[in-house]
Amino acid sequence: RMIAKLAPEFAASDLLTVKGLRRLDSFWQAGTSAWFEGEAQCRLHYRYWLTAEATAALVIVPGRIEAAHKYLEVCADAVAAGYQVFVLDHRGQGASERLTSDRQIGLVLDFNDYISDLGVWFSQIRQLTQLPLIAMAHSMGGAILAGYLQQAAPVHPIAAIFCSPMWGLPTAPMSHSFAQWLALRISQLNKSVSGNFWYGPGQRPYQEKPFLDNDLTTCPERYQWFRQLYQQYPEYQVGGASWTWLACALQACEQLFQGKIPEIPMLLVQAEQERVVDNAAQNRLWQQWQLGSPIVIAKAQHELLCGEDWQRQLLYTAINQFLATLPALTAEQTLV
Repeated sequence: RMIAKLAPEFAASDLLTVKGLRRLDSFWQAGTSAWFEGEAQCRLHYRYWLTAEATAALVIVPGRIEAAHKYLEVCADAVAAGYQVFVLDHRGQGASERLTSDRQIGLVLDFNDYISDLGVWFSQIRQLTQLPLIAMAHSMGGAILAGYLQQAAPVHPIAAIFCSPMWGLPTAPMSHSFAQWLALRISQLNKSVSGNFWYGPGQRPYQEKPFLDNDLTTCPERYQWFRQLYQQYPEYQVGGASWTWLACALQACEQLFQGKIPEIPMLLVQAEQERVVDNAAQNRLWQQWQLGSPIVIAKAQHELLCGEDWQRQLLYTAINQFLATLPALTAEQTLV
Protein backbone atom coordinates (compact mmCIF):
# COMPACT_ATOMS: atom_id res chain seq x y z
CA ARG A 1 0.00 0.00 0.00
CA MET A 2 1.14 3.52 -0.75
CA ILE A 3 1.89 6.10 1.92
CA ALA A 4 -1.07 8.49 2.27
CA LYS A 5 -0.99 12.06 1.00
CA LEU A 6 -1.29 14.89 3.49
CA ALA A 7 -3.98 17.51 2.90
CA PRO A 8 -5.15 20.50 4.96
CA GLU A 9 -8.29 19.76 6.97
CA PHE A 10 -8.82 23.37 8.05
CA ALA A 11 -8.66 26.79 6.44
CA ALA A 12 -7.04 29.57 8.46
CA SER A 13 -10.45 31.20 8.87
CA ASP A 14 -11.80 28.02 10.54
CA LEU A 15 -9.37 28.28 13.44
CA LEU A 16 -11.06 31.27 15.04
CA THR A 17 -14.68 30.15 14.63
CA VAL A 18 -16.59 28.40 17.39
CA LYS A 19 -17.22 25.40 15.12
CA GLY A 20 -13.58 25.14 14.07
CA LEU A 21 -12.28 25.46 17.63
CA ARG A 22 -14.71 22.77 18.80
CA ARG A 23 -13.51 20.43 16.05
CA LEU A 24 -9.90 20.99 17.04
CA ASP A 25 -10.61 20.57 20.74
CA SER A 26 -12.59 17.39 20.06
CA PHE A 27 -9.67 16.02 18.06
CA TRP A 28 -7.21 16.85 20.85
CA GLN A 29 -9.41 15.12 23.41
CA ALA A 30 -9.51 12.02 21.18
CA GLY A 31 -5.74 11.67 21.54
CA THR A 32 -3.87 9.93 24.34
CA SER A 33 -1.23 11.47 26.60
CA ALA A 34 1.69 9.39 27.79
CA TRP A 35 4.89 10.02 29.74
CA PHE A 36 8.31 8.42 29.90
CA GLU A 37 11.64 9.08 31.59
CA GLY A 38 14.24 10.65 29.35
CA GLU A 39 17.88 11.36 30.06
CA ALA A 40 18.64 11.98 33.77
CA GLN A 41 15.12 10.84 34.77
CA CYS A 42 13.47 13.88 33.20
CA ARG A 43 9.72 13.19 32.85
CA LEU A 44 8.64 13.79 29.26
CA HIS A 45 5.15 14.03 27.79
CA TYR A 46 3.87 13.08 24.34
CA ARG A 47 0.47 12.84 22.68
CA TYR A 48 -0.60 10.24 20.12
CA TRP A 49 -3.47 9.06 17.95
CA LEU A 50 -3.70 5.42 16.85
CA THR A 51 -5.94 4.37 13.96
CA ALA A 52 -6.32 0.78 12.81
CA GLU A 53 -6.45 1.60 9.08
CA ALA A 54 -3.20 3.63 9.00
CA THR A 55 -0.30 2.50 6.81
CA ALA A 56 2.42 4.66 8.41
CA ALA A 57 3.03 6.70 11.55
CA LEU A 58 4.00 10.37 11.47
CA VAL A 59 6.37 11.32 14.29
CA ILE A 60 6.54 15.08 14.92
CA VAL A 61 9.61 16.65 16.57
CA PRO A 62 8.78 20.27 17.54
CA GLY A 63 10.98 23.33 17.88
CA ARG A 64 12.16 25.32 20.88
CA ILE A 65 9.45 26.65 23.25
CA GLU A 66 6.73 24.76 21.38
CA ALA A 67 4.15 22.51 23.00
CA ALA A 68 2.87 19.36 21.29
CA HIS A 69 -0.59 20.94 21.51
CA LYS A 70 0.53 23.63 19.06
CA TYR A 71 0.78 20.95 16.35
CA LEU A 72 -2.89 20.09 16.72
CA GLU A 73 -3.83 21.19 13.20
CA VAL A 74 -1.00 19.20 11.60
CA CYS A 75 -1.90 16.14 13.68
CA ALA A 76 -5.53 16.40 12.57
CA ASP A 77 -4.42 16.68 8.93
CA ALA A 78 -2.25 13.58 9.27
CA VAL A 79 -4.83 11.42 11.04
CA ALA A 80 -7.44 12.37 8.43
CA ALA A 81 -4.98 11.40 5.69
CA GLY A 82 -4.45 7.94 7.18
CA TYR A 83 -1.52 8.19 9.61
CA GLN A 84 -1.01 7.30 13.19
CA VAL A 85 0.53 10.38 14.81
CA PHE A 86 2.94 10.98 17.68
CA VAL A 87 4.13 14.41 18.88
CA LEU A 88 6.63 15.14 21.67
CA ASP A 89 7.07 17.81 24.33
CA HIS A 90 10.84 18.28 24.70
CA ARG A 91 12.37 18.55 28.16
CA GLY A 92 11.79 21.98 29.66
CA GLN A 93 8.73 22.82 27.59
CA GLY A 94 5.11 21.90 26.88
CA ALA A 95 3.73 19.49 29.47
CA SER A 96 7.15 17.94 30.12
CA GLU A 97 9.22 18.48 33.25
CA ARG A 98 11.07 21.80 33.62
CA LEU A 99 14.79 21.79 34.39
CA THR A 100 14.88 24.74 36.78
CA SER A 101 12.58 26.72 39.06
CA ASP A 102 12.22 29.44 36.40
CA ARG A 103 9.63 27.80 34.13
CA GLN A 104 9.99 30.62 31.62
CA ILE A 105 13.63 30.21 30.64
CA GLY A 106 14.65 28.10 27.65
CA LEU A 107 17.20 25.62 28.97
CA VAL A 108 19.06 22.44 28.21
CA LEU A 109 22.20 21.34 30.06
CA ASP A 110 23.56 19.28 27.18
CA PHE A 111 22.07 19.19 23.67
CA ASN A 112 22.73 15.45 23.55
CA ASP A 113 20.04 15.11 26.24
CA TYR A 114 17.46 16.05 23.59
CA ILE A 115 18.91 13.42 21.25
CA SER A 116 18.94 10.75 23.98
CA ASP A 117 15.32 11.62 24.79
CA LEU A 118 14.41 11.14 21.14
CA GLY A 119 15.95 7.67 21.14
CA VAL A 120 13.95 6.64 24.20
CA TRP A 121 10.81 8.12 22.65
CA PHE A 122 11.26 6.21 19.38
CA SER A 123 11.56 3.03 21.43
CA GLN A 124 8.35 3.97 23.29
CA ILE A 125 6.59 4.52 19.97
CA ARG A 126 7.78 1.16 18.66
CA GLN A 127 6.00 -0.50 21.59
CA LEU A 128 2.73 1.11 20.45
CA THR A 129 2.96 0.54 16.70
CA GLN A 130 4.90 -1.56 14.21
CA LEU A 131 4.09 0.76 11.29
CA PRO A 132 6.90 2.44 9.35
CA LEU A 133 7.82 5.75 11.00
CA ILE A 134 8.11 8.99 9.04
CA ALA A 135 9.70 11.79 11.08
CA MET A 136 8.80 15.46 10.59
CA ALA A 137 10.93 17.99 12.48
CA HIS A 138 10.72 21.77 12.82
CA SER A 139 13.46 24.23 13.83
CA MET A 140 15.31 22.97 16.96
CA GLY A 141 13.62 19.63 16.34
CA GLY A 142 15.51 19.51 13.04
CA ALA A 143 18.84 19.69 14.85
CA ILE A 144 17.72 17.02 17.33
CA LEU A 145 16.45 14.68 14.61
CA ALA A 146 19.50 15.17 12.39
CA GLY A 147 21.81 14.46 15.34
CA TYR A 148 19.82 11.34 16.16
CA LEU A 149 19.94 10.08 12.57
CA GLN A 150 23.73 10.44 12.58
CA GLN A 151 23.90 7.89 15.39
CA ALA A 152 23.39 4.15 15.36
CA ALA A 153 20.05 3.50 17.06
CA PRO A 154 17.72 0.50 17.32
CA VAL A 155 14.68 2.43 15.99
CA HIS A 156 15.00 4.75 13.00
CA PRO A 157 12.36 6.35 10.80
CA ILE A 158 12.21 5.27 7.15
CA ALA A 159 12.29 8.93 6.03
CA ALA A 160 12.74 12.41 7.49
CA ILE A 161 11.14 15.77 6.63
CA PHE A 162 12.94 18.88 7.88
CA CYS A 163 10.94 22.15 8.03
CA SER A 164 13.13 25.21 8.71
CA PRO A 165 15.65 23.10 10.69
CA MET A 166 18.03 24.73 13.15
CA TRP A 167 21.28 23.65 11.52
CA GLY A 168 22.77 27.06 12.25
CA LEU A 169 21.73 30.26 14.01
CA PRO A 170 22.19 33.82 12.73
CA THR A 171 24.92 35.47 14.81
CA ALA A 172 25.69 38.67 12.83
CA PRO A 173 27.53 40.91 13.39
CA MET A 174 29.61 38.28 15.22
CA SER A 175 31.14 35.31 13.44
CA HIS A 176 29.68 31.90 14.28
CA SER A 177 32.93 30.80 15.95
CA PHE A 178 33.17 33.92 18.14
CA ALA A 179 29.47 33.69 19.08
CA GLN A 180 29.96 30.07 20.10
CA TRP A 181 33.05 30.94 22.17
CA LEU A 182 31.27 33.87 23.86
CA ALA A 183 28.14 31.87 24.69
CA LEU A 184 30.22 29.08 26.21
CA ARG A 185 32.29 31.48 28.33
CA ILE A 186 29.26 33.38 29.66
CA SER A 187 27.47 30.10 30.34
CA GLN A 188 30.47 28.90 32.35
CA LEU A 189 30.61 32.20 34.23
CA ASN A 190 26.89 31.96 34.95
CA LYS A 191 27.28 28.49 36.49
CA SER A 192 30.26 29.57 38.61
CA VAL A 193 28.71 32.67 40.20
CA SER A 194 24.93 32.09 40.27
CA GLY A 195 22.43 29.39 41.13
CA ASN A 196 20.05 30.81 38.53
CA PHE A 197 20.38 30.60 34.76
CA TRP A 198 20.81 33.86 32.86
CA TYR A 199 18.75 34.81 29.83
CA GLY A 200 20.72 35.23 26.62
CA PRO A 201 21.11 38.54 24.77
CA GLY A 202 17.75 40.22 24.16
CA GLN A 203 15.89 37.29 25.76
CA ARG A 204 13.23 37.53 28.48
CA PRO A 205 10.29 35.61 29.96
CA TYR A 206 7.31 34.75 27.77
CA GLN A 207 5.49 37.72 26.29
CA GLU A 208 3.02 38.08 23.47
CA LYS A 209 4.36 39.96 20.49
CA PRO A 210 1.99 41.81 18.16
CA PHE A 211 1.41 40.00 14.88
CA LEU A 212 3.03 42.86 12.96
CA ASP A 213 6.31 42.37 14.85
CA ASN A 214 6.43 38.58 14.58
CA ASP A 215 9.03 36.64 12.58
CA LEU A 216 7.20 33.30 12.72
CA THR A 217 4.31 33.46 10.25
CA THR A 218 2.51 35.71 7.79
CA CYS A 219 -0.84 34.11 8.73
CA PRO A 220 -2.69 36.28 11.28
CA GLU A 221 -5.31 33.63 12.10
CA ARG A 222 -2.81 30.88 12.94
CA TYR A 223 -0.68 33.34 14.89
CA GLN A 224 -3.71 34.41 16.94
CA TRP A 225 -4.74 30.77 17.42
CA PHE A 226 -1.48 29.64 19.00
CA ARG A 227 -1.19 32.80 21.10
CA GLN A 228 -4.68 32.05 22.44
CA LEU A 229 -3.58 28.47 23.10
CA TYR A 230 -0.72 29.68 25.31
CA GLN A 231 -3.13 31.94 27.19
CA GLN A 232 -5.54 29.06 27.69
CA TYR A 233 -2.71 26.77 28.88
CA PRO A 234 -0.19 29.08 30.62
CA GLU A 235 1.79 26.05 31.77
CA TYR A 236 2.98 25.73 28.15
CA GLN A 237 4.56 29.18 28.15
CA VAL A 238 8.33 29.37 27.66
CA GLY A 239 10.23 32.58 27.05
CA GLY A 240 13.71 33.37 25.77
CA ALA A 241 16.73 31.09 25.67
CA SER A 242 19.42 31.00 28.34
CA TRP A 243 23.11 31.50 27.63
CA THR A 244 23.50 27.79 28.47
CA TRP A 245 20.93 26.75 25.85
CA LEU A 246 22.58 29.05 23.30
CA ALA A 247 26.03 27.59 23.95
CA CYS A 248 24.68 24.04 23.66
CA ALA A 249 22.72 24.84 20.48
CA LEU A 250 25.62 26.51 18.67
CA GLN A 251 27.88 23.59 19.50
CA ALA A 252 25.25 21.08 18.36
CA CYS A 253 24.86 22.84 15.01
CA GLU A 254 28.60 22.68 14.44
CA GLN A 255 28.70 18.99 15.35
CA LEU A 256 26.14 18.17 12.66
CA PHE A 257 28.78 19.02 10.06
CA GLN A 258 31.20 16.52 11.67
CA GLY A 259 28.72 13.64 11.72
CA LYS A 260 27.93 11.04 9.11
CA ILE A 261 25.32 11.37 6.38
CA PRO A 262 22.01 9.80 7.49
CA GLU A 263 21.17 6.84 5.28
CA ILE A 264 17.46 7.43 4.77
CA PRO A 265 15.47 9.56 2.28
CA MET A 266 15.26 13.17 3.50
CA LEU A 267 13.47 16.36 2.48
CA LEU A 268 14.49 19.93 3.38
CA VAL A 269 11.91 22.73 3.15
CA GLN A 270 12.97 26.32 3.78
CA ALA A 271 11.17 29.61 4.42
CA GLU A 272 12.11 32.30 1.91
CA GLN A 273 11.82 35.06 4.54
CA GLU A 274 13.63 33.14 7.29
CA ARG A 275 14.92 35.23 10.22
CA VAL A 276 15.06 32.74 13.09
CA VAL A 277 17.50 30.10 11.83
CA ASP A 278 20.26 30.24 9.23
CA ASN A 279 19.26 29.11 5.72
CA ALA A 280 22.89 29.37 4.57
CA ALA A 281 23.88 26.75 7.15
CA GLN A 282 21.01 24.54 5.96
CA ASN A 283 22.30 24.82 2.40
CA ARG A 284 25.86 23.94 3.46
CA LEU A 285 24.81 20.81 5.33
CA TRP A 286 22.42 19.76 2.57
CA GLN A 287 25.21 20.12 -0.01
CA GLN A 288 27.59 18.21 2.26
CA TRP A 289 25.00 15.44 2.36
CA GLN A 290 24.81 15.66 -1.48
CA LEU A 291 21.04 15.89 -1.53
CA GLY A 292 20.44 18.44 -4.26
CA SER A 293 18.37 21.58 -3.75
CA PRO A 294 15.97 22.30 -0.90
CA ILE A 295 12.34 23.30 -1.45
CA VAL A 296 11.77 27.00 -0.72
CA ILE A 297 8.28 28.24 0.21
CA ALA A 298 7.79 31.72 -1.27
CA LYS A 299 7.19 34.64 1.13
CA ALA A 300 7.03 32.23 4.06
CA GLN A 301 8.48 32.86 7.49
CA HIS A 302 10.00 30.43 9.97
CA GLU A 303 6.96 28.37 11.01
CA LEU A 304 6.06 26.75 7.71
CA LEU A 305 3.38 24.55 9.25
CA CYS A 306 1.64 27.68 10.59
CA GLY A 307 1.78 29.61 7.32
CA GLU A 308 -1.03 30.96 5.19
CA ASP A 309 -3.32 28.44 3.50
CA TRP A 310 -1.57 28.70 0.13
CA GLN A 311 1.86 28.32 1.76
CA ARG A 312 0.75 25.23 3.69
CA GLN A 313 -0.64 23.80 0.46
CA LEU A 314 2.74 24.31 -1.23
CA LEU A 315 4.42 22.66 1.75
CA TYR A 316 2.09 19.65 1.69
CA THR A 317 2.53 19.34 -2.08
CA ALA A 318 6.31 19.20 -1.63
CA ILE A 319 5.95 16.65 1.18
CA ASN A 320 3.55 14.49 -0.83
CA GLN A 321 5.88 14.52 -3.84
CA PHE A 322 8.67 13.38 -1.53
CA LEU A 323 6.51 10.67 0.06
CA ALA A 324 5.60 9.40 -3.41
CA THR A 325 9.29 8.59 -3.98
CA LEU A 326 9.33 6.19 -1.01
CA PRO A 327 8.79 2.52 -1.82
CA ALA A 328 5.24 1.21 -1.48
CA LEU A 329 4.60 -0.44 1.85
CA THR A 330 4.13 -4.16 1.86
CA ALA A 331 1.32 -5.83 3.79
CA GLU A 332 3.87 -7.13 6.32
CA GLN A 333 5.14 -3.63 7.03
CA THR A 334 1.67 -2.34 7.79
CA LEU A 335 0.71 -4.95 10.37
CA VAL A 336 0.47 -3.53 13.88
